Amino acid sequence: MESHDASEPAPASRSVEVRGVAKRYLLFGRRRDRALALLGRTRRLARITALDGIDLDATRGEAVGIIGENGSGKSTLLRLVAGISAPDAGTIRVSQPVAPILELGLGFHQDFTGRQNAVLYGTLLGLDEGAVTERLDDMLAFADLGEFVDQPLRTYSSGMAARLAFAVATNVDPAVLVVDEALAVGDGAFQKKCVDRMVRFKEEGRTVLFCSHAMYLVTSFCERAVWLHQGRVRLQGPAHEVVQEYETYLMQREKRRVHDGAAADDGGTALAPGGRRARLSTLRVLGPDGRPADAFAPGSGFQVELGVECVDAADAFHLAVAVDTQDGRCAFAAATHWDGLAPFTGATRHTVRLLIPAFPVTSGGFSVSGFLFDESGLHGYDQVVAPAAVRVTGARWTPSLLRLDHEWVLPS
Repeated sequence: MESHDASEPAPASRSVEVRGVAKRYLLFGRRRDRALALLGRTRRLARITALDGIDLDATRGEAVGIIGENGSGKSTLLRLVAGISAPDAGTIRVSQPVAPILELGLGFHQDFTGRQNAVLYGTLLGLDEGAVTERLDDMLAFADLGEFVDQPLRTYSSGMAARLAFAVATNVDPAVLVVDEALAVGDGAFQKKCVDRMVRFKEEGRTVLFCSHAMYLVTSFCERAVWLHQGRVRLQGPAHEVVQEYETYLMQREKRRVHDGAAADDGGTALAPGGRRARLSTLRVLGPDGRPADAFAPGSGFQVELGVECVDAADAFHLAVAVDTQDGRCAFAAATHWDGLAPFTGATRHTVRLLIPAFPVTSGGFSVSGFLFDESGLHGYDQVVAPAAVRVTGARWTPSLLRLDHEWVLPS
């Protein structure tokens, strides 16, 4: 069985090479299980697989984003690349030195001052004490700890500890920088300093492995991304494509989907007396021409087609449609009862379309959901979400959500 060898560098064209890596952890259900593990008697103990069959490459001058839900194996992978723990199978080759910024406080001593911890952490990352001393002023200036620089680490906030860790790790001239959500605890000014320094690292030909739940950072900073799901690589490729698929998955995870015109399995709930009175059988997103589509130009309109099935043709219903951004904000919503329409009735099957002549956004992914209500518009019968996110893609990147008519008036 092969394992991590920190002394063996990655090939010249790559700074990180991961092949077939697996990592498993023992589960201790009883106190005696820990004693058995200490004695090396682990054959009968249960294990959980954190990573299974991971392949990953990163080249010099490249940033690779590691994304996925909590528990997907992101932090485990970064710990293996950093050499903090060893895989149970597979090989990892990494150009040295590697500077990890992982759990807050990792490599620090709670009773040491910020200054002392900077020296300690720098030596742990491979610098001799003299080199750390030469760079100490730059490290502490970047961390901006103020009067706390000579106070024990236990008096620091999580943001201060992160600033110190980032300042030291990025001052040891690493070939590979491994960052796990360190920016999440810093303020805006500190985050900008960190991003600026990571950009400079890339320009200098160094490699950054960057784990974050902030998808805008992953898409804007990283060339490629790897999506981990339940310990396996679900998708890897260009960052914007991987993030798009991941965000679509997140938007649909908690909602019932509709596929190919048929309602998804709802656990056997029937349209029968004593059960539901009605359901949404289809939800389709169509282009302005009425053909199925899920990608549009900025400002373009689209249609949403909803199919309804009910038990009794005498029942009456209202419908609503919501278009939500990737972070769950409602960008647009319309409902037949809000717009003063009478409830529709008179059949056991209905097809209704909502026409949106123009959707004035610049870019992004949006989930489209349909809602079915009773004749009062108060009781909800059903909710579904379109299986694919609506994508609006402009010719160039912009930070704005809306596409508004505008005009510049320049001095004459």
